[in-house]
Formats: sequence, C-alpha cells, structure tokens
Amino acid sequence: MGEVLETKSSRLLSDIRAVVHRPNVRKMFLPDPGYAIWEVDLKQADAQVVAWEANDIILMDLFTRAASDPTVDLHIENARIIFGACNGKSDPRRQQAKQGVHAANYGSSAKTIAHHLGITIRAAEHFLVKWFAAHPSIRQWHKRVERDLFTTRSVANRFGFRRRYFDRVDGLLPEALAWIPQSTVALTIDRGMLRIEKECPESQILLQVHDSCVGQTPIELFKTTEYRAKLKECFNNPIPYPRPLVIGVDIKWSTKSWGDCEKMEWDETLTIG
Repeated sequence: MGEVLETKSSRLLSDIRAVVHRPNVRKMFLPDPGYAIWEVDLKQADAQVVAWEANDIILMDLFTRAASDPTVDLHIENARIIFGACNGKSDPRRQQAKQGVHAANYGSSAKTIAHHLGITIRAAEHFLVKWFAAHPSIRQWHKRVERDLFTTRSVANRFGFRRRYFDRVDGLLPEALAWIPQSTVALTIDRGMLRIEKECPESQILLQVHDSCVGQTPIELFKTTEYRAKLKECFNNPIPYPRPLVIGVDIKWSTKSWGDCEKMEWDETLTIG
C-alpha cells in the first residue's frame, strides 16, 4: 500500500497521501470480499483542541451543546460574531468564517487571511479584531505558546509530548500553534486505532488520514448495532484537560470502496443485500 512514515505532529504520512483529496482514487481502495470498509472521523477536532487549550469557556460550551444538538453550527455562530449576520449553511459568510477562524487560531496575519479569503487586508484586520474581541482567551493562548518558544524553545501537548526547536524561533509561532492541536488529534485517533486492535480484533485498520482512520470489518459483524457500538467506544478517549475533552466521531461506510463511503448514524439499522 505504500511506505508509511511519521510526521512531526504524529500523523502518519505515506507515499499515497495524495489520495486524501481525490475521491476517484479512493475508489481504488476496496474492502476484502465479505467485508465493509468504513472511515471514522473526529468531528471538528482541531478547533475543539484550540478551544480547550485556550480554556475558552464560550467555545467549550458551544461544542458541548453541538454534541447533543445537531442544529448548532459552529461556523454560523462564528460568522454572526465576525460579520454581524449569517443566514445558514449556504451563506458564503459561513465558509469565510470557517477558513478565517482556522487561520486566525493558528496565528496567521491579516495579509495571509486576506489572500486566502479573497478580501482586502483592511477587511482581514477587521476580521481579526472582531474574532479576538469575542475570544480573547485564544490570543492569550498565543502569547503563552510564544513565551514557551522563547524561554524553552519548545511546545507541549496535553499528552505530555514535546516538540523542541533548534533553529531560530523567530517567526515560528504559527507552526508551533498548529503543532499542538494537530499532534493532539493524531495521538487521539492513534489511541482509538490501538483500542480497535485490542478490543475489536475482527476489524482491520487500513489507514490513518489526519483526523480519521479507515478500516474494514466483516459485513455480518458490521451490520449489527452492538458491534458498531464497540467500534465507537474505542474512540471514546478523553484528552486530559482540567475539563476533559472527548471528541465525538462520525462514521461513513460502504461495501464497494473507500470512495463510495457514505455517512450513517452509529445506531442505524443496516440492510445489506
């Protein structure tokens, strides 16, 4: 399937990494006969880790509500803060908020945000002012990470893993900010994969893809809600913050290929012909 390496953020990297964004190529990945192929995805994982790292109570409570109320939409809420209004998922301001907030959380400049969103630098500066006025704890988190960079030349995540920098640390803040949630999410998905290996040995892990993993399970097992509940529980791994973070998971599946996987509910009744 390809050579597998480990990146600085603990994500697995392989020479087939290009398939992540190519659904047509994903259709080349077929389950074994008699198996269903599935992909489990950690929901809004990086954004949740940022909220918990910053101890942003407003965002933490929003994610907690969203876990039990599917009508709560993080990006719509953020767009309303930044732009004053957002009329649902089709409103282009939602996508702008999604991209811009992600960049702002990782320390991007107004110039960078303007380039990615196709707006003026002045508009991007206004974007940043509105976002950090609503969530000052994220800016404080940036300052803590920057202080760690200059005093210890390192940053750490909640699992105790530390990344050290041996070159000049000037200008490394965005990279250091990104490493913390990315490594945390990768280690969280890795823990789920290890639990599947131990607790659901009938299933096989095939790939780790950023904040998700792909595997296969015998169809007769996968179609039972009891077994899928076991799979789901394997990803119930709290991240050890003072207010523990458990990131919810979605699942997609298919009997044809990885590229044909479609979202389903964990407790959905399956009829497989």
